[in-house]
Amino acid sequence: MPSGLGALRAAVPDLRGFRWEPQRTAAQGDLVFTHSIVHGWAPGPVAIADIFRLEDGRIVEHWDVVQDLVPPEETVSGNPMV
Repeated sequence: MPSGLGALRAAVPDLRGFRWEPQRTAAQGDLVFTHSIVHGWAPGPVAIADIFRLEDGRIVEHWDVVQDLVPPEETVSGNPMV
């Protein structure tokens, strides 16, 4: 997805059944991390790790990792991804 608020605004109308389930949030200095389960972003649920850098109360940078959510019984360890 391209950078910028315009790209996000353009993507949102196409999302169907979007639901964000934050599981963990942490912050240090100007960085905020979230680990979430998201529905409606891809054909199936996904695990997303987002890192935001804030400046003057606004998001100025963002990085993420998106992975198809695998049920715990299908992971090698038997532990949930999120």
